[in-house]
Amino acid sequence: MQGVPEDIGCGSGVAADAERSLPAGERLRQRSRRIAVICGHFMPEVGYQEVWIARTLARLGQRVRVITSTRVSMSARKVLRTPYPAGHSVESDGYELLRLRPLAWFRSAVWAPGVAAALEEFRPELLLLLGVGKLFGVRDALRYAQRTGTPLIAVFSELEEYRLRHTPYLAVRAWLQDLGFALLKQRVYRGVIRHARLLVCNMPATQQWLLQRCRTDAEREQVRTKARVLSLGYDRERYFFDAAARQEMRQRWGCTEQEVVLLTVTRLEPYKGLERVIAAVGQLQRQGLPVRYILVGGLQDSYQQHVAQFIAQQPQPERFAIVPFQPAELVRRYACAADLGIWMQPAISTQEAMGTGLPVLLPNRESLVHLLQEGVTGWYWREPDGFEQRLQEVVVQLSGRSEPERCRERQRLAHVNAQRFSYEAILEQVFGLAGLL
Repeated sequence: MQGVPEDIGCGSGVAADAERSLPAGERLRQRSRRIAVICGHFMPEVGYQEVWIARTLARLGQRVRVITSTRVSMSARKVLRTPYPAGHSVESDGYELLRLRPLAWFRSAVWAPGVAAALEEFRPELLLLLGVGKLFGVRDALRYAQRTGTPLIAVFSELEEYRLRHTPYLAVRAWLQDLGFALLKQRVYRGVIRHARLLVCNMPATQQWLLQRCRTDAEREQVRTKARVLSLGYDRERYFFDAAARQEMRQRWGCTEQEVVLLTVTRLEPYKGLERVIAAVGQLQRQGLPVRYILVGGLQDSYQQHVAQFIAQQPQPERFAIVPFQPAELVRRYACAADLGIWMQPAISTQEAMGTGLPVLLPNRESLVHLLQEGVTGWYWREPDGFEQRLQEVVVQLSGRSEPERCRERQRLAHVNAQRFSYEAILEQVFGLAGLL
């Protein structure tokens, strides 16, 4: 078994200190590799980690080829409905993109021919496998890695809390998902655990999810040896603090200097707890606190109409807004203009907003406890009943800051968060842990 190297340094003394002082990602520029990113879905319009990883690696001088399918992810079908065309292209961000037409698919799983041939033609020096559960290209990547000795890094985002069970229908669906994993996917996961050099888990709870699905002590030991928790992140060139954009957006909304703008960026769906946020904001308005709530992620459906009706019942409905999904540039501007982000569940948009220095308020559940420095980059509230009180405390605190103070703090937090959540920083850790620096 090839585990994660214990010593990932590059020497000691002055040379090592000089390397540590380099900006995040610069050590990756010192050697260019052919890197294959293998994932079942790839949607630049939506973003997510496979897109940010490909862009960042290309920007850092790597030759990147994304091998994916023409399918649209299930979770994004309300954003984009038609499949992508098959074929090869070189994208403006510098990476190559190869889309394969699938033979079959079921829910998130995708089966497509052509991955093995694409690997043979590209001859990658590193394999990045994202979304093992989608099954796309996994066996081909494993065979290529075993035959050629090419390092394979697998990235996992699985969480037990994604398996909703609070209604009979959802409980049956979760049971079927568990059965499908045992029948179709477990052998694939076992192969990845056995042959990958590094297992990247996006949350601490993801590592626990993997351990719970190991069948032997030997497999559990491999997970403990190879798995490392490295968070989802963001593209630093797309998410940063911009004081001019903040001023422009707040003037457009008619904000006073003391007003606290709250922001959530997520698909507007019933299970995400957003009515609770709206009700809490309405209560703050009743108390006379200067607060506004912006929700980015409306899907123009019946549920959005329901939420809009609920907003109309609040004391100041004009201080709420539901905005459709926006490209990264506009999301960044919304985040710059806001004063506090609120998420009730894990979402990569949390880290993206944190890239602008936005402090956030999150539940203190296992899937989120790795994100914040309490009281510095944000705040946690204690489930199940602590949200409303914590929100009030934070809004009172933020409303007491002047606009220059808020902007200075945002610049500082954007720098702090970039050291942890920019993909330059994350990928440098990944390469170091895999012994590739």
